[in-house]
Amino acid sequence: MGRLEGKVVLVTGSGRGFGRSMAIAYAREGAKVASAARTRAELEDMAEVIRSRGGEVLPIPTDLSREDEIHRLREEVLDAYGRLDVLVNNAATSPWKTLEETTVQEWDKVIAVNLRAPFILTKAFLETMKNQGRGSIINVTSKSAEIGFVAEIGYCSSKFGIEGLTQCLALELKPYNIAVNSLGVSAPAGKTLKPTELTLDQTKKMPKEIQEKYADDESMVEAFKDAWVFLALQDGSGVTGQRIRTRDLADYLKQNGWEAAAANWRGKLTKAVYVTYDFPRSIRYQTPDGGWKELKFE
Repeated sequence: MGRLEGKVVLVTGSGRGFGRSMAIAYAREGAKVASAARTRAELEDMAEVIRSRGGEVLPIPTDLSREDEIHRLREEVLDAYGRLDVLVNNAATSPWKTLEETTVQEWDKVIAVNLRAPFILTKAFLETMKNQGRGSIINVTSKSAEIGFVAEIGYCSSKFGIEGLTQCLALELKPYNIAVNSLGVSAPAGKTLKPTELTLDQTKKMPKEIQEKYADDESMVEAFKDAWVFLALQDGSGVTGQRIRTRDLADYLKQNGWEAAAANWRGKLTKAVYVTYDFPRSIRYQTPDGGWKELKFE
C-alpha cells in the first residue's frame, strides 16, 4: 500500500509543470487525486499518465480566477470523494510584463489566481477538514517571495502575499489540527523547471536540446516524492507554519530520516527577515513570448 492510501488530494495548476509532477507522485503513493487547471487537454494528458500506472484521478477543468468556478470545483471533489485530506495551492500565472506594460486587468488576474484563489479554496474546504479532525494545506511558493524580479510585478506581489497567508492560516487552523505550510519549487540537479506559462504543446515543439534542459515528470517524482508526501501527511500537531524548499526537504529526509525532519521543523513558525544585498549591474528578465531582455543599471 502507498503512504497516501485512502487520502484525497486536490492539486491546482496540475495540468503541467510543478503541480503536474506533484499530482503524479501523490497518485503513485495511493492517493485519490483531484486535479484542477484551465486547460482540459493538459489535464487529460496528465490523467492518462496517472491511469497508465493504475492510479485514480479526477480531472476538473477550472478557472481559478472565478469564485463560482472554485465552488463548483469544491462540489465536484466532495461529490466524488466526500472528503479532502490535502489541498495543494499550486496554480499560478504571470504575464511576464513590466509595470508600464502590465494592465490593471492583468494585475487583477495574477492576484486572483495566485493569492485570492488559495484564500477562497481554503475557506471552501475548511469545514470539511474541521469535521475530519485533520488536514494539510500546501501553498506553493518560490524565490519570487524573497526578492523582487523585473517583469514579475504581480507575480512577486502574490508570492510575498502567499507567505503571509500561510503564516496566518497556520495560527488560525492549528486548533482544528490542520497544517499549513509553504513549499518552494525546485528541480532535480542539472535540470530546470519549465516556465510557468509554457504549455505542453509549446514544449513539444521546442528543439530536443532545449527540452532536455527541463525536468520531466519522472525525474521530478523520483527526486521529490518523499518531500511531497512528508508535507501531505502533516497536521496541526506536526509541522505547520514552515516555509521549506522542496530540494532542502528532500535532502534532509534522505540524510536524516522522517522522524528527524518532523522534530526539526515541528513547533516552529517562519518569520520574514529582510536583509540588504548589492544592487545588480544588470538583470535579464523573461518576456511574454518566452524570450529574454536585459535591463542595465550602470
